[in-house]
Amino acid sequence: MPPELQTVVDDHYQNLYRFAMSLTRSRDDAWDLTQEAFLRLAKKRSTIRSTGAIKSWLYTTLYREFIRVAKRGSRFDSWEENGPAETVDNEKSDQVRTTEAQDVMDSLLTLKDGYRQVVSLYYLESYSYKEIAAILEIPIGTVMSRLARGKEMLRVQLTKPNRKGNLVPFSEKTRKSSNG
Repeated sequence: MPPELQTVVDDHYQNLYRFAMSLTRSRDDAWDLTQEAFLRLAKKRSTIRSTGAIKSWLYTTLYREFIRVAKRGSRFDSWEENGPAETVDNEKSDQVRTTEAQDVMDSLLTLKDGYRQVVSLYYLESYSYKEIAAILEIPIGTVMSRLARGKEMLRVQLTKPNRKGNLVPFSEKTRKSSNG
């Protein structure tokens, strides 16, 4: 018997929305994608045999909808490489964001398509290479190479030279910006 829909939404909404943000870089588009994934789950959840498969099913459905809409070209203009990246707002007011975490998220949103999805699924959602390959419908070798390249792109982004030309890890940037 499938779990109650409200329980599934409560368990997966925030992470699914965060993945949608990494795809679209737009709060509105991410919200639309997330809602569409849950709507489709509401319609088809009786066909999902395993409770453990719901999470992967949601991510795959959301990603396929993203690709479908993006191919039409009617939406997701903000996910173009040159578009401004929106920051992800945490809706819980009692949770304080550290500057380092924000730096990482901002850098993640600047990654090119393909790399951003793989890095997000691996690090933010803790999916395995095999699971990511299934969700994105790409070979596992592609997942591995995109993850390695994406990590390198993040490392470079987070250790950009300061004004004097010295490399400054983002943790030092954080201390300097909060002290002065």
